[in-house]
Amino acid sequence: MSVIISDLQKIADLGLQQSPPFRFVYEALAWGNHINKWEDSWEVVERVNRPNFGICLDTFNIAGRVYADPTSPTGKTPNAEADLQASIARLRTRIDLSKVFYVQIVDGERLSAPLDESHPFYVKGQPSRMNWSRNARLFAFEEDRGGYLPVLDVAKAFFDIGFEGWVSLELFNRSLADPDPSTPRNHAKRGFESWKKLVAALKLNTGDASIVYGLDGTVSPSTSALPVQHRL
Repeated sequence: MSVIISDLQKIADLGLQQSPPFRFVYEALAWGNHINKWEDSWEVVERVNRPNFGICLDTFNIAGRVYADPTSPTGKTPNAEADLQASIARLRTRIDLSKVFYVQIVDGERLSAPLDESHPFYVKGQPSRMNWSRNARLFAFEEDRGGYLPVLDVAKAFFDIGFEGWVSLELFNRSLADPDPSTPRNHAKRGFESWKKLVAALKLNTGDASIVYGLDGTVSPSTSALPVQHRL
């Protein structure tokens, strides 16, 4: 851990020397060898202790580690619900809001069969959660496509602690490889519908922004002041 901290302090210090300064966002990936829970990444952020070094909170990577297990027939870890709720409770009390630079909100697909060596997503030498993530992320509220993670429970904690910054709907899915020219548009529509449902479900105070450019080419007043960054 000391090597990780030292290296990241050097990177952050280099960023501070730039004009304007660079900000770095650190995220725990559910399949990480050393850092795989938000608690681990938060410890790193605290110990790096630089004003331009913050944390990214991701519903998929949080729930994908303590709640989901794609190698299990149930799709869950043995104590999924209790472990996730305990993690969310810690997040609500431990995180310094000023160090949350970015959040990501997506779901994951419940696989029809465990991700073992016979599964089409299996790649020798790669963690199962990585292969699941690359092939089977979904937008929130897509239960009809197999979504099953408690995305709302995790996302609610982000906004309950006061987060008002960048929100990304970070999707990786095998469907993105579809050569149909409509693929980007279809995914953008799905992402936009997911965002609208999230705003309604969590009663987010999005305020008044300027303009929304619709997927059909229309222009209308925005209903969201939160900047949305949709990564495909």
